[in-house]
Amino acid sequence: MDVCLVELKTPENIGFVARVMKNFGFKNLVLYNCNVSDESYITASHAKDVLENALIVENLEDYLSEKSLVVGTTGITTLSDETYLRKPVFYPDELSEHLKGKAPSISILFGREDYGLYNEEIKLCDVLVSVPTSPEYPVMNVSHAVAVLLYELRGEAYKIEEKCYVKNAEIDRLISYFEDLLNVVRYPKHRIPRTLLMLKRVNSRALMTKNEYTTYLGVVRKIKEYIEKLGRFDGNEKR
Repeated sequence: MDVCLVELKTPENIGFVARVMKNFGFKNLVLYNCNVSDESYITASHAKDVLENALIVENLEDYLSEKSLVVGTTGITTLSDETYLRKPVFYPDELSEHLKGKAPSISILFGREDYGLYNEEIKLCDVLVSVPTSPEYPVMNVSHAVAVLLYELRGEAYKIEEKCYVKNAEIDRLISYFEDLLNVVRYPKHRIPRTLLMLKRVNSRALMTKNEYTTYLGVVRKIKEYIEKLGRFDGNEKR
C-alpha cells in the first residue's frame, strides 16, 4: 500500500507524513513534485529511512495505471456541477471495511496543503475518502489526515498480496469498450463522461481478479459486436 503525496509545498509536512507512516507500519512513500528539503528529514525524525527510500514519480498517471485501486482524499464533497467528481465518498473506517480480507496494490493520494487534489487528479481515483471534521474548522493539516486514515488501515499494512487483481490500465481498457458500446446504442453524448467515470469507479472498487476481468471483458465485447452486426443487418433490410 503506497502513500502518494501530490505537490506538497511545505517540506516539514513531508517529513511528518513519513513519521506517521512508520508509526502505523507503512513503508511505501511516493512523491510527485514535492518540495523535499533538509527540514523534511528533520521532522521525519526516526522515519528518515521512509523518506530516503521514497519513490519519486514524474508522471502521476503512468504510475497510477499500474495500481489495482487508487484512493483519493478530499475535504470537498459539495461542488454543484462538480459534485459528481467527488461522489460517493467513504469515511476512513468504511474504506477499511471495504478492503477487509483483500490485498490489492493500492495507492492513497494526498493533495496540496492549500487546494488538495485537482479535479484532473480526482478523475484518476477509483475511491474517494474524507475525514469527517467539524464544520466550524474542517481543514486538517495533511499529516494529520494521513494519521487518521492510516490508523484505520493499519491492519492492511502487513498483508501480503495473495490474489492477482487487475490494474487500472486494464480497467481503462474495459471502460473503453463501454464507451464504444454507449456510442453504438446512441447514448446521450453529454452524459457519457459522467457515466464512464461512474463505471470506472464501480468496476475498480470491485477489485476483479484476472479471471473475472477476462470473462467480464468478453461479455461486454460480445454485446458490442452483436449490436453492431444487428445494426448492419437492419440497414441492409431497409435498403
